[in-house]
Amino acid sequence: MPANNALELTDINYDTIKQNLRNFLSNQTELGDYDYDSSTMQILLNLLAYNTYMNSYYLNMAGNEMFLDSAQIRSNVVSRAKMLGYTPRSAQGPVATVQVIITPDDSPTNITIDKNTKFQSSIDGKNYIFVNSEAVTVNANPSGIFSTNLNIVEGRPFTFKYTVSTNNPVRYVIPNENADTRSLLVQVQETAANSSVTTFTNASNLTAVTGNTNVYFLHENEDGRFELTFGDNVIGKALNDGNVLNIDYRVCNGNAASGANSFTILDNISGYSNITVNHVARAQGGGNKESIQSIKFNAPKNYENQNRAVTKKDYENLIKSQFSYIQSVSVWGGEENNPPTYGKVYLSIKPTQSTTLSIAQKNDIIDYLQTKNMVTIEPIIVDPTYMYLKPEVTVKYDPNSTSLSAGSLLTAVANKIISYENNQLGLFGSNFVTSKFLKELDKVSSSFTSINSELRIIKRFVPNTTTVKTYTINFNRSLLNITGGVILRINPSAHPGRGLTVSSSTFTYKGISGTRFDDDGFGNVRTYYVDTTGVRVYTNRLAGTINYNIGVISLNNLLITGYTGSGIEITVDPDANDIDLVRNQILLIKDAKVNIYDNNLKRVVATTSNINTQGETTSIIEDAIISTVYWWLLTIKHQY
Repeated sequence: MPANNALELTDINYDTIKQNLRNFLSNQTELGDYDYDSSTMQILLNLLAYNTYMNSYYLNMAGNEMFLDSAQIRSNVVSRAKMLGYTPRSAQGPVATVQVIITPDDSPTNITIDKNTKFQSSIDGKNYIFVNSEAVTVNANPSGIFSTNLNIVEGRPFTFKYTVSTNNPVRYVIPNENADTRSLLVQVQETAANSSVTTFTNASNLTAVTGNTNVYFLHENEDGRFELTFGDNVIGKALNDGNVLNIDYRVCNGNAASGANSFTILDNISGYSNITVNHVARAQGGGNKESIQSIKFNAPKNYENQNRAVTKKDYENLIKSQFSYIQSVSVWGGEENNPPTYGKVYLSIKPTQSTTLSIAQKNDIIDYLQTKNMVTIEPIIVDPTYMYLKPEVTVKYDPNSTSLSAGSLLTAVANKIISYENNQLGLFGSNFVTSKFLKELDKVSSSFTSINSELRIIKRFVPNTTTVKTYTINFNRSLLNITGGVILRINPSAHPGRGLTVSSSTFTYKGISGTRFDDDGFGNVRTYYVDTTGVRVYTNRLAGTINYNIGVISLNNLLITGYTGSGIEITVDPDANDIDLVRNQILLIKDAKVNIYDNNLKRVVATTSNINTQGETTSIIEDAIISTVYWWLLTIKHQY
């Protein structure tokens, strides 16, 4: 073949393929005189081009599906993940806690709440079934009342049976796509006539599996359903002809029932029907079957940690791959705490649909981690501590450079603040950088001539209104110290002064309902109220202390008998506008204020402080009797 007749192989565009074929054929001695625009030749060229194009497309798709990174079809993604020893997470029903009060018509010694006792809750007109995952025995309290708190999980219980036959083998598939694999109870009955059963467990650790170990292996099959396989008497015990395989499980609705907080019971308990059900903790932690993107992300991470928890990243990867309701995880060793606590690993976890984990969720995670981590290490879960940013943004703009009104610009800036919080904050390690924040706001309009932001920080706590207590509010960063340690010419103990770094919401102290906190600039926290003439009257100039260097406020031996709203807010000025997080801290935005300044009129023409951020709608109130922020040993000033 002449060199100039070679086909071009670097372009698989249909039109290019067709033109290459035409050029090749027209350059052949035998076919050079043909009219390639005639209908017959056009049909042949179209056929050849279509065939070549489709073959290239299918080969490309087949090549993509051979690798985890590029695969798009779920069954192929699951198959590639299986090669890394990874089983995708099933759908999981949320867990709620209820108080069950049973009033019997006789005098039993105790009452047993059977496993899978059904409760019902309704969300948006749809009913969901919740059950308890294990039987609970309830004893009467000293008043003769049978009462207990019960964890219930969403899902309907099902049982499926298989008869083992080597002559007619079947695949042991759970027929429901939304089966919650956490609920699997696999039992092997000797024969249909022999009711003796053996319980098999999931083989999560092959190092402990021998030829006599009663385990099953779980994987997702090509149809998106979970399938069980059993051993061969070398790795795991094999099933025998005539065995009856019983599979008990729940079929759930993923996260659809999350938030349920009103329950009724559908079954009697030990024959008693006089039952009261009270809500204790709303349903949390539900999740849909693991997505393709999640599998592609988690499978390599799971392979890295080899199904064991040793490093901090191991803990994070294991938790995220096992529990569908986890949004963010922070892990650190106890030796990094101040003071150090050796032999412990600390985990702070933010769920996707709430701000903190429920007790039931914490117990599930601890139980799971204890099967993965080193025996000498104790996992401890601590709640996230939320800190709120209070920015006041002033935007100057040229009204001649935009057709938008000041009100429209105000709305656009407020929406950008909401977007910044949603995309940049709300997770562990999501620091606040003022320059990046202002850069995002500057994108709103080219008419902006300057943007300035002043920043304050808020934390909230609930005081004990009946007992004298000491409270610790830990901001974990250096705060504004306006005196810098220099002795002022005035006497701070005699001069009324003003709040320099600290301010607060109102509370009741010494019978005065409008009391607030401030500081004197010398490390003392004071209480005051404002009289009818607008003057601050101090009721306790030594109510507490503030350490400006490390950001800790101590309120000592106070009896606060009331407060406004749902808690007391402590607001401080940081010494810098960039906020770096440590350990279990999470940032949200609250009480953000925006001012729009007209350069022509030389005044503020629009302002708002009602911005619907997450921090505004989901403010967390903490117990400040014991600080819940975990932090490093300080080696030098301002280093965390």
